[in-house]
Amino acid sequence: MRLTLLYMVWFLCGYLLISANLIPAWFEWANSLYLILGGTTALLWYVRRYGARQALMLFVICGSVSYAAEWIGVHTFRWFGAYPYGLSFAPLVLGVPLAIPFAWCMLLIIAKAFAPVPPSAGAWKGLTLEQSLSSGKRALKQARKAAKRRSFWLPAVWAASMVTAIDLLLGPLAAQQRYWTWESAKNAAWNISFYSVPISNFICWWITSMLILNTVNYLHDEYFEENRGAERTGTFIPMLLLLTLESLFLTLAVKTGLWWAASLNVGLLLLLFLWRSKEVPVRP
Repeated sequence: MRLTLLYMVWFLCGYLLISANLIPAWFEWANSLYLILGGTTALLWYVRRYGARQALMLFVICGSVSYAAEWIGVHTFRWFGAYPYGLSFAPLVLGVPLAIPFAWCMLLIIAKAFAPVPPSAGAWKGLTLEQSLSSGKRALKQARKAAKRRSFWLPAVWAASMVTAIDLLLGPLAAQQRYWTWESAKNAAWNISFYSVPISNFICWWITSMLILNTVNYLHDEYFEENRGAERTGTFIPMLLLLTLESLFLTLAVKTGLWWAASLNVGLLLLLFLWRSKEVPVRP
């Protein structure tokens, strides 16, 4: 709770300064602190929901994969694109901001918190004697296998799409604010730009998110539970983080004229939550 309050105070101060165009150049290091606070808040919520072991596993996987992907992008220009980070996200370690693992953790935990997970606990149980001797044994096994695949892939696809929807707004904003500068001349001819950000960047965000989420979900035991922690703790913290991120990014987008980016971001998030409402069973 104290960390959440600190995050909110830091967010409100930054939001007011940004809205009034009062942020001095020497205060740009606050971007990294904001992301670190947000990521730490998300991780502590994850600890309360799934336990310290699962949170540590997520941080190690998410932090290492995201940092490696960013390092490859910065130094080889072969993943997220050709761009160097500026001092706005200092401190930099090997050319990559120290806040990157925390930023990815925050985004992926937010997305994972709202991702639909179809009920499939029964699919992991063995067959009863009656089921083993029945004529529909093969169909039952196929149905259970399909339920297992769906419970594994659907949350990752949904969450990776949500992270990419946020990046559709974050990327153009960061490029316009010159937090990093894209070297468009080094992009391939097919790799068109969206507000100075190459399309390949958004594709790679989705792929990286899928890789991290599928790895975490594969090692996670939540799919064996009838109750996936929803009653242990709610989604207030992820919703708070999502709303603060979106309000900050949308305010900047409106102020700088990034209407297409803002429209795509809001439209995709609405579609994803509409999809979620059709997948999550309504409790009586």
